[in-house]
Amino acid sequence: MPRLPFSALAAFEAASRHGSMTRAADELGLTHGAVSRQVGDLEKRLGVRLFDCTPKGLVLTSAGRDLARACTAGFGRVNESWERIASGGPQRLRIAAPGAWAALWLVPRLGRFVADWPGLRVDIEAGNLDRPAEAEAGWAVIRYVRGGEGVPDGIKLSEEPLFPVCAPALRDGLTGPADLAKHTLLHFRDSPDWSLWRAATGTDSVDTAQGISFSDSVMVMQAAMAGHGVALGRPTLVLDALEAGRLVCPFGPLVRIGDCYVLTAPAEGQGRRVLRAFRTWLRDEAKADHARFERLGIGR
Repeated sequence: MPRLPFSALAAFEAASRHGSMTRAADELGLTHGAVSRQVGDLEKRLGVRLFDCTPKGLVLTSAGRDLARACTAGFGRVNESWERIASGGPQRLRIAAPGAWAALWLVPRLGRFVADWPGLRVDIEAGNLDRPAEAEAGWAVIRYVRGGEGVPDGIKLSEEPLFPVCAPALRDGLTGPADLAKHTLLHFRDSPDWSLWRAATGTDSVDTAQGISFSDSVMVMQAAMAGHGVALGRPTLVLDALEAGRLVCPFGPLVRIGDCYVLTAPAEGQGRRVLRAFRTWLRDEAKADHARFERLGIGR
């Protein structure tokens, strides 16, 4: 078997994850030039380009994606084995999940899970991407799937219908959809949610393009709680705030658009003991949340 250039492969793998030679260099404790040279050497040895340079940064070529998946999975397995041997057992849980779900759902309750795993290290990476290499390397991977995209294999943790939410102070001025015309609408920039809700409810008198737009859905919920306007909530992201009285649903209807959160990895029975336990915990928490939301009676 030919000797593989492991240092260069490590530099390439870091650059592929970050989409940046500079950030890869920071992670590895190398200079930008050193990482760039090692990636260049790999390309020469393989006779193919691994990255294309674009105005938005580095983009993997088809060959680069193939090699990146193998590297991330391989280094991940080596790292997991190292930690098991060094610690005498699994002591690390790595989670890849949408940022809003992680911030508003996972982080507030994560302590309930880690309490049963003394010494466990948890790493959470935000993003809503397919992560086959990370899943193979032993990550827990959660995805937000929009209606019409097709639900990937895994456990559907929750359905995510849409309904208006606002701070309690705004509730008195909101008795039905037509009242939205008198209030600021809060938008997640990358989402067509208000347009979908308007179409489903026939609220033609309201200009759902007006309002304040945010690049992060967590900021949308924070703005709603601060009384800056009316947002569209999803059960998973607003359940705690509704129960605590930080948000209210002034009126319905609740519109089902087919969106959902899905645990795509690990598969049933796969992964280390902590991964299998995390899968079970997620499923139980999601089931309990469904019952809590039903008790609120929103949309009835």
